[in-house]
Amino acid sequence: MSKVAMHLRKAVATDGFFLLFVAAYVFCTFCFTQYHGLNDRFSIFMYVTPALLQYIPVGMLFYAIYIFYVMVKVRPNYLFLYLWLQLRAWLISYTFVRGCLNYVAICVFLSAMTSFKSLIPEINPFNWDPELANFDRILHGGFVPWEIIQPVFGLPFISHAIDIIYRLWFIVMMVAIVWFIFVSKDERLRKQFMITYVMAWAINGTILALFFSSVGPAFFSNIYPEVNNPYQGLMTYLNTANNSYPLMAIDAQKMLWQLYESEKLGTAGGISSMPSMHVSIAFLIFLVSLRTQFITAKLLGGTFLLLILIGSVHLGWHYAIDGYLSIISTAFIWRFNAYLVPTSNHQYDLPNKAENYSTC
Repeated sequence: MSKVAMHLRKAVATDGFFLLFVAAYVFCTFCFTQYHGLNDRFSIFMYVTPALLQYIPVGMLFYAIYIFYVMVKVRPNYLFLYLWLQLRAWLISYTFVRGCLNYVAICVFLSAMTSFKSLIPEINPFNWDPELANFDRILHGGFVPWEIIQPVFGLPFISHAIDIIYRLWFIVMMVAIVWFIFVSKDERLRKQFMITYVMAWAINGTILALFFSSVGPAFFSNIYPEVNNPYQGLMTYLNTANNSYPLMAIDAQKMLWQLYESEKLGTAGGISSMPSMHVSIAFLIFLVSLRTQFITAKLLGGTFLLLILIGSVHLGWHYAIDGYLSIISTAFIWRFNAYLVPTSNHQYDLPNKAENYSTC
């Protein structure tokens, strides 16, 4: 048996629960779409090409950091030879093979999840928005949440900054995924993150999203033209601000609505407000930061979560309670998975075939 095949066998055994959960989700989603006669809008290969294109720059970023580390700390006599031998050893290592398997599994999982998300209004038509908007107002003392934060964030250049941070959510998520798949040696934290990640999408982004079928403030008037839209003032402000400081949120919302009207599949497609997956994943990253020993990481994680929660409301994507529910449910999922992962924290060290080429 080749070394790669041995690594694959070991990876399947080590990450069995994670891979089984992904397979079960994809299978159930496929059966669900078949049952509702919507199989033509189901795909598990939607993210294959985008995932590769996304991994390349993130991978190059991590490798550039590693090269800098080698130059400063290791300082081998023959830098390029050292880097080549290390890279060659890593490409056939257990860490890389296992990481590739997990990365493919996540791409397949997210493809199935996005397929299902685009079918939510077909299975359960949007109907929760008036109730969610009303509960949002009651929960915040009779005020609509966007009105509370508008005096602070209601300036075009500030909205532009919030929009940039909201866009960075995807990059931060990708960096976290690549870190835990290919780099992290904290085995217990790695498993807890990976399982929580897919469970959060499955529970928050699928089950709860289907039950609380809703479109969010940005599309409120499109679906409920006869109902007073408490977020109409916000959308008017955002469209005005977009003229002076372009907001990607406005373009993204237009793209999502076009996909919805055309009933087409697309990466990052599908309209679903409750609960917020942006907040859910940001909270997961915050939970991970709390497990580090660095105060800076904890502060950055908390700040990022707060800004994503604010951005989700200020940019018209979500009601505030969408984020609140996401935080509560993700916390339960994280805590539950703490009991699933093994207590041991075995670390898999990379082979160091280049050690003879480094200095003492």
